[in-house]
Amino acid sequence: MGWLIVCFDLPVAEKEQMKEANAFRKNLLNLGYFMLQNSIYVRSCVTYDKTETHIRNVKLIAPSTGTISVFYITDRQWSLSICIEKSGYRKSKYKKKCGENAPKQMTFW
Repeated sequence: MGWLIVCFDLPVAEKEQMKEANAFRKNLLNLGYFMLQNSIYVRSCVTYDKTETHIRNVKLIAPSTGTISVFYITDRQWSLSICIEKSGYRKSKYKKKCGENAPKQMTFW
């Protein structure tokens, strides 16, 4: 099991660009990603083989401009990550706390 991390830098200077960026974020949520930061979304990936399907889906919903990077890390690497939150920061209604509702890996033996 691993995690797909989608990082993006999308232009939002014009109204149409802002509309595309917001639609992209909403589509990521609909595809099962959750917002880690404003331009970083993650989702669990049961097997590495499934990454191709998820990456293809990200390409299908990508806006016409901007830069999008997709990374795969193992569950072990994800478990070693650190989340630092300071009080007083504005919280997104979509953001989950680090590790919250993360799917558990199945153990067969």
